[in-house]
Amino acid sequence: MDLRRLQLPPVLCIDEVYAKKLTKHSYCCVLYSPQWKKIIDIIDSRHKLNLIDYFSSIPIQEKDNVKFVFIDMWETYRQVAKLCLPKAVICVDSFHVISHLNLAFKKIRIKVMNRYEHLKKENHNYYWLLKKYNNFLMADIAKLPDRLKVTHSGMYLTKYQIIDYMLSLDKDLKLAYELKEEYRVFNSTASSENANEWLDELILKFYNSNIEEYYDFIHLLQNWRNEIINSFNKLNGHRISNGPMERVNRDIKTIFSISFGSTNFARVRNRIMFSINDSSPILYTRKSFSNKKVGKPRGKYKKK
Repeated sequence: MDLRRLQLPPVLCIDEVYAKKLTKHSYCCVLYSPQWKKIIDIIDSRHKLNLIDYFSSIPIQEKDNVKFVFIDMWETYRQVAKLCLPKAVICVDSFHVISHLNLAFKKIRIKVMNRYEHLKKENHNYYWLLKKYNNFLMADIAKLPDRLKVTHSGMYLTKYQIIDYMLSLDKDLKLAYELKEEYRVFNSTASSENANEWLDELILKFYNSNIEEYYDFIHLLQNWRNEIINSFNKLNGHRISNGPMERVNRDIKTIFSISFGSTNFARVRNRIMFSINDSSPILYTRKSFSNKKVGKPRGKYKKK
């Protein structure tokens, strides 16, 4: 017997998880409802044709009930959602956009640090801070400690002093940091009403900066512009995200790790859905029943 898939929800999150031993396609596609906190289904492939075949078997009335689809920036998911869920608004999860932005900024920081590598021999504070406290340029400044002792110099500095000092000697790094932070503000405070114009202004600022490492990120913003703007829609007063989906993926990977290398996809799929969902409907088939008689339990038992 297999666990049946659940009905498609109003908000559908689509993501993948690496499962090379379970499927010949290497990745499983996970459908999840953040509202219900349940896995809708797990598909043994994330390939376009396989996903189209899967959604084609679902009644059109059920597919039309899906209002929002949240995906990462895997082009196949966008194409499948447009074709199979035409009434749904496609949204890109902001976490993946910020991840690409941080990766681009990290390249800029390393490039600038290497430019001042000659200061390493001089034991200069600038190079040392870029090396030791680079996380101050990446993290949310509100989550950083207000004041700490810089072990290299023995001085007590605030987080703002540390950041200002790292940015003071290189204008490219300073501009790159300001653009990164401006996008983070946009991501955390924009609304569906002002996101359209605000994002266009940001794209222009990134383009005019002439920072080579940001070119790929600019292309990403242009390519996924509509889906990024759609992600600011709210449901019941809250912005939807793929965050719960990421937590479920961690749980799925844990189940993979304790499955002792099982290669039976159906069995592992059942185990995942039964473990994570509060209650999962069971699909009975003819193979679920057997005409074999139940024998007596083996082993000796003492009479009470």
